[in-house]
Amino acid sequence: MMSTETQHPSLDYLTLDTIAGAGFRATGDVDELAQYVKDSLGFGAFNIPARLAIARSLAVAETPPKLSGDLGRSIKGETLFGTGPDLASWISLLIERHGGAPTSLKEFQALVSAHWARGMSILAAELKAADNDSGEFWRRLAESALPKGSASSGGSTEGFTGTVMVGAVRVKLGEVGTDVASGEEVHWDLNAPGGSPHSAFMGGVGSGKTRTAAYVLRSIAEQSGVPLLAFDFKGDMADRNNALDAAFAATVLSPPKSPIPLDVFALSGTGSHKVVTTAQRLRDSLSNLKQTKFGDQQRRRLNDALEMALKQCHPCTLADIRSTLEGIYADQGIKEDGAVSALVDLCRLPLFEPTMSPEEFFSRSWIVSLPADVPELVRVAVVSLLTDSLERYINALPDAPTDDEGNRALRVMCVIDEAHRILGAKLPGLLNLIRLGRSKGVAVMLISQKPDDFEGEDDDFLSEMGLITCFGTNAKENAVKRILGAGASLTSLKKGEAYVKQRGDARAKKVICWK
Repeated sequence: MMSTETQHPSLDYLTLDTIAGAGFRATGDVDELAQYVKDSLGFGAFNIPARLAIARSLAVAETPPKLSGDLGRSIKGETLFGTGPDLASWISLLIERHGGAPTSLKEFQALVSAHWARGMSILAAELKAADNDSGEFWRRLAESALPKGSASSGGSTEGFTGTVMVGAVRVKLGEVGTDVASGEEVHWDLNAPGGSPHSAFMGGVGSGKTRTAAYVLRSIAEQSGVPLLAFDFKGDMADRNNALDAAFAATVLSPPKSPIPLDVFALSGTGSHKVVTTAQRLRDSLSNLKQTKFGDQQRRRLNDALEMALKQCHPCTLADIRSTLEGIYADQGIKEDGAVSALVDLCRLPLFEPTMSPEEFFSRSWIVSLPADVPELVRVAVVSLLTDSLERYINALPDAPTDDEGNRALRVMCVIDEAHRILGAKLPGLLNLIRLGRSKGVAVMLISQKPDDFEGEDDDFLSEMGLITCFGTNAKENAVKRILGAGASLTSLKKGEAYVKQRGDARAKKVICWK
């Protein structure tokens, strides 16, 4: 598997960073098919059907034909494939199917385009054969991936000891939860087939966003018993009104007063490639903790320190990584800089104690309290490292099973309150939980102040949401229109009212969530 280090003199162009920054495209005809697949299945962005198409083509033994025709829209490599270990995995799959490494970046781009085009044709044909029924499409697609003679048995949960629920989870949107126009109750089917279990709640102070989000979460807990991992920046998730600690039987942690009992750097498997890919992911996470991003040389040294510490220390701690990095700087005669000082600052406080494995930790419910008196570096680091650990662990498991109706089992409910505080950090673990976690049974809820908080996100989290709920707040008109459609005015909403848009809705509904 390739890393950002050169693996062969002739493959300098195929570093992860180079491929992540390169543009990939198919043809205009393929883009038309992608538009059809995207709209029919309710995808929020074009990278999702493109990724699905490439995966479907890779399941075909024959080499795809070379692409011809006018080039279509370009998608950046990191958007198409992800970053770190996800990107490395895609590259490995493509090269393995090709039978050898391409001799140039252009050849690699052509290989991707060929799989992209063939896979999209297969997806469009399957969708038409299913009469545009998304449930039937996903069933056909799943069956195409089964070995001959196999039958779907609902999936396996081997290796996961936490609560796994199979069955429909349907929640009303607030104590009242009625459509202003029709007077009918409004529900959200969280784990229904073809949908997304992720949600976003937005609104100003006192608008009712937290009250409604807490109501939805308590309903999810009552129906499923799914474990909770919540990040509480205001300190009110476990108060008498929201009572999420009681609903989920959650333990409240307040680092550094009460360190998080998790082996946060545990590897999700064995083998040297796991060390390499985990080091790359952690390098990306730790490099983004400060407003001043690390330079290329800092990232390279940090990556080396992570690989060394992960190989030598069991369990591995932040202090081990800091000491290893300090040793690298000393051996190379380099003056310590921001990379070292960031780790030194993090090690001043006891944030983690490696007493539980990820399997043990994530099978229980936790509310991590990170109020205003906790340093900003610590808050972002805790969210980054915990979501990174969850993503590595959960994506190493088999897909969560589905019931006879296609409802996906839930393994973890991850909630981030005051999400605007960490959205700008571009956390790779959180990104991959939202992009890739739904098939593993992960549901992510982001609670923030206004649609503007998501505007600067390159990854466009809102396009991955199954439910968007916006209460009264001051927000940019173009952000509101982009997310909710024309005619939605957040400044005119009364307390307890919200605009609600579910995946596949053409426009938002005005809903009375509470009175």
